[in-house]
This record gives sequence, C-alpha cells and structure tokens, in this order.
Amino acid sequence: MSRNIGVEDDAATHAIAAGSPERFGYEWGSYAEMHPEYEEQFLRWTPHMSPEDWHGVSFVDAGCGMGRNSYWPMQYGAARCLAIDVDHRSLASARRTLAPYPAAIVRELSIYDLEASGEYDIAFSIGVIHHLKYPDAALRAMVGAVKPGGRVLIWVYGLENNGWIVYTLTPLRKLLFSRLPIGLVHHLSLYPTILLWVPSPH
Repeated sequence: MSRNIGVEDDAATHAIAAGSPERFGYEWGSYAEMHPEYEEQFLRWTPHMSPEDWHGVSFVDAGCGMGRNSYWPMQYGAARCLAIDVDHRSLASARRTLAPYPAAIVRELSIYDLEASGEYDIAFSIGVIHHLKYPDAALRAMVGAVKPGGRVLIWVYGLENNGWIVYTLTPLRKLLFSRLPIGLVHHLSLYPTILLWVPSPH
C-alpha cells in the first residue's frame, strides 16, 4: 500500500500491527455478537448526530472492529459506507455484522492509507485514534477522505475521572499482562468479572 499522508516510517506499521490490532482482533473475533445496548452506546459516542442525520449520507468507519458502529448508521438509512480495519478477525466479524447491507463495504486498510478522495460526507473513528502511534497522521487521513464541509468525528478515552486508571492500573496492566498470551488474559479476566456479579450476602 502506498502512503498517502507522508508517514514514511515502515516500523510504525509493524508496531501497530503487533500491538492493539492483534488484541482487538482477538476480541472482535471472539465476541462478535450484536446486542441492543450497542445502539445506545453508539448514540452516546456520536452526540452531534441524531439517527435522522445519517439518512442518505456516505461515511467511513476508521477502525471498524466487528462493524457494530457502522451497523447503526446503515440501519438509519445511510447511503453507503466504507468500514476499514487491519486485523483479519475483526474484518471477518464486520462482514458478518454488515452482511444485511450491500452498500457497506468492508476493506482491509490502515487508517493511515485512507485515500484523500474527498468523497465521503462523514469519517468517524470510535475508540481507535488514541491507540495509534501517529494519531495526528490518522486524523489528517480522515480529513482527506471527506468532502469539503464534511464531518470528522472521533471518540477517544478521556483523562477526566480516569487518572487512577492511567497512573495505577495501566502500569500494572503493562507490567503483568501485556506480554501474556491474549487468550490467557481473557480467561483470567473472567474471575474478577464473576466476583462482581456474585450477589453479596446480607
């Protein structure tokens, strides 16, 4: 793939492919069911858009995962979409999720390699940009994909009220879990989850 935005460091691609996409690919390949609550989440993540606003538009979902955030705009009547990701498991799940919508195209493509076509009404990326090594380059690529006057929407993790996670849990996660096989990490995560759901004795 050719670079459209001047990111010449091939090591960046390898670093990205070996990091979050691998782990998110495992997640979206293993947990790909659609749930009704995903619609509420999508509407919270795109607060400047109502369901009616998606009618007839074209959009790019940059870092689509299992395709759940492309599903809702298509259900609201979007004209077409390009949903992109870089992990084959995520892409397989996205194709299943978006199978009811022939105008939803799922492609293996890095955000960095989005063509500066200026043809889409909206480009959005939910929960992805902050994981990338070059978020500014990814954002420029998204801007290049939309029409003049189009919209670029991103949703990223906020530091507000999350300081304890950033400064306490994140270092522990990197120290204890980042080098473990992802399947083992998911298995270990079941135990605290079960404890949270077990009713406390009265």
